[in-house]
Amino acid sequence: MSWEPSWMDDRLTMRIHYDELRTFLDSLPSNETPRQGPREKLTRLADVQLQELTEDVFDEVTRRITNTLEKEVFQVSPNEVFHPKRNHARGRLATLPISRMRDLTADVVHELGRRYPDFIV
Repeated sequence: MSWEPSWMDDRLTMRIHYDELRTFLDSLPSNETPRQGPREKLTRLADVQLQELTEDVFDEVTRRITNTLEKEVFQVSPNEVFHPKRNHARGRLATLPISRMRDLTADVVHELGRRYPDFIV
């Protein structure tokens, strides 16, 4: 059994999230106007902060897709491991209209592609 550092697992997870979020964006009408302000803010996030935001957006997108296929879940369940502020922010994602969720997802995907150019195929 080979040992790989945890950052390899994190990078693989980020790649999976990138691909899934890209697929979600491709299923929606596009917003042709890039949002420079929010995208600039994302460039200032530490890698761990971007990873957490990506995970939260991914979980919310997954919840929304699941809601269209199955039963209605009103928000991502709080995770007792996360800080209460993070759980609160995850709950607020559920209140975003689809257009704002699309914009946030596009901004996160853009930042992931900027930091990890090999993700872009």
